[in-house]
Amino acid sequence: MNLLEKVLNYLEPNVEKQKYWMETQSLFSPSQAECMLLFKQELEDIKEYGERVLVAGDYDCDGICATTIMVHGLRHYGIDCGFYIPNRIKEGYGLSINTVELAYKKGYSTIITVDNGVKAFEALERAAQLNMRVIVTDHHTIDQEVDCDILIHPTTLEDSFSNLCGAAIAYECMRVLDMDNPYYLQLAAIASVGDVMEVTKETRAIIQQGLLIMNKQPDPHIHALQPGPYDETTIGFQIVPKLNAVGRLADLANVNNVVRFFLDLNPMNIQKFKEQAEYINNTRKQLSDVVYNQAISKINKEEDILLVVDPSFHEGIIGLVAGRIMNEFQKPTIVMSESDGICKASMRAPDGFDCMEFFSSFSYFSAFGGHKLAAGFSVKVEDMPSFVEYIRNRCQTYRFEIVEKKYMVIEESDCSVAEIESLNVLRPFGQGFPFPNMKLEEPKIKSCFQIQGGKHCKYTLQSNLECMLFNQSRENTFHSPYEIKGLIGTLSINTFRQKRSVNFLIDEIEY
Repeated sequence: MNLLEKVLNYLEPNVEKQKYWMETQSLFSPSQAECMLLFKQELEDIKEYGERVLVAGDYDCDGICATTIMVHGLRHYGIDCGFYIPNRIKEGYGLSINTVELAYKKGYSTIITVDNGVKAFEALERAAQLNMRVIVTDHHTIDQEVDCDILIHPTTLEDSFSNLCGAAIAYECMRVLDMDNPYYLQLAAIASVGDVMEVTKETRAIIQQGLLIMNKQPDPHIHALQPGPYDETTIGFQIVPKLNAVGRLADLANVNNVVRFFLDLNPMNIQKFKEQAEYINNTRKQLSDVVYNQAISKINKEEDILLVVDPSFHEGIIGLVAGRIMNEFQKPTIVMSESDGICKASMRAPDGFDCMEFFSSFSYFSAFGGHKLAAGFSVKVEDMPSFVEYIRNRCQTYRFEIVEKKYMVIEESDCSVAEIESLNVLRPFGQGFPFPNMKLEEPKIKSCFQIQGGKHCKYTLQSNLECMLFNQSRENTFHSPYEIKGLIGTLSINTFRQKRSVNFLIDEIEY
């Protein structure tokens, strides 16, 4: 049995469902939902009367791509359109009252939010007071009625569009306006991967079709960020972090410049931004390492929930550090920065824990949002003792079981370029259809090489298969490589100087 057959049987034993995953998905017809028809009519009126539109975006990959699609599309549609993405550190997430008032003063009559808006209650109320038209396009959870003129959200669209990200919704808006464009499709594909959307229905088609275009003739902006070939792994690990880094390090860069980059056709400016993006991303990596090392030295590893607070921690990095520590210890982890009397936190949890449920009865949050496995929140410094006490008391009664990771056993003979390429007929992998964790049992280690002072480690097997462990835990450094009983991870193809080879990317080592 070859690797493709093993993976198919492992992921989907049902033969009929296997056919679905192996078929190329077509884009659905543009949505005919009432909100989309209203959107089209409103935009026609805005265009006819020469009104000005402000696109209010978000600072992550999805928000950046959504802003670009909406602005580029509306301008080509013939609308006077500006845009603004808030500073993550100074302004926080989402449409604010200040942005609404500034837009009004500058003569904008309409605000279109992308990848945000359903929780901007105060800002929407202020816009209504100023008699501004507001169109909210968002995909985040709706907690209460959204006060706007038009709401475009997965819950207001047909079922086939039920798992769209913010940029994918912006793309569907352009399709309704007959402004479809391969560039928008590529950006929507990148955002869908970056926001870890379930790869079914229209989202699967968007990613799949976007990748096909990228691999035939990628847009110059995307090629500048990362040369091909492209798949969801390339996007997720090479492109998305560079876009997110600019938003994270808002004290070093202006995320609005990323949108300007995507709108700029000047090759020299594209090259210049590429260099800036790489610099910011490398700075992000260095800061992450610094904060991680500081955090790991402070936490009490025996606690049920790992908590660390430090005023020196960079607010844009704490989520990455929380995720890294959580993966290492498989415990819920909270990393908090502090400034101006407010402690801002990012929380990451292993599968099986529910952040929202755990904190459901804590009433001192200044801000709170998230989902089961990740949350962000703020607590006033004077409320921190209550926060710590709540965690300790809640841990006494809250019970959860970490979901055991599954894997399929493979042989070293499965690890060839041809075998891995055979899996391309199943792409894209992702949420809802994950690339399987694979296990090499009793690997024969030929050599072990520490990289960057022990931060990473490369194991070479007797078959010459290279196995890479990135950001290894301290525990791994205490073991001999010859004690290894199993390597669990994923397979990838590495291209270096036009030579292609197989890498086994290690997630976990069994001793």
